[in-house]
Amino acid sequence: MANRKINILQFLDAEKDKLFQYLSYRLYDIEDVKDVLQNLYLKALSDPRQFDNVINKRAYIYRLLRNECINYFRKGGKFSPLDSVSWEALSAEALQPEDFEEEFVMINRLLGFLPEEQSEAIRLRLHSDLSFQDIADIMEVPLPTAKARYRYGIEKLRGSLKRLNIL
Repeated sequence: MANRKINILQFLDAEKDKLFQYLSYRLYDIEDVKDVLQNLYLKALSDPRQFDNVINKRAYIYRLLRNECINYFRKGGKFSPLDSVSWEALSAEALQPEDFEEEFVMINRLLGFLPEEQSEAIRLRLHSDLSFQDIADIMEVPLPTAKARYRYGIEKLRGSLKRLNIL
């Protein structure tokens, strides 16, 4: 039993930076990121046999993480105060970040304009560097659907930025 937990911990340790980055772009508050990450660890360690029986371990962990994010928002977790900003309120200056914090705000603002499935596919691909097969497994959809969600999201962002003469 202890050996299984070590395997899970080793896997989580190897992925921790990507998991943290994914959550940082998904949630607004760093303390909430830590809480959700802690919940993920507790959930993953609660049944190590489940982890052993999974073929795609990365997809399993990210699916758990995604579910923890959904639970966070259902329980009244904070959305970014920028979520209500409209496309028209964006300017070229707002889309040229000077530092990481500004980039974080800009990316969340842009992804907030997309349907959840599309923004989630983009987050998983760009922030966690996951393959489309992993994204499909996490979102529990066929591979072509995962690719389409990513592509449609990127196309919507690109089209909106072009209409505003920012691209």
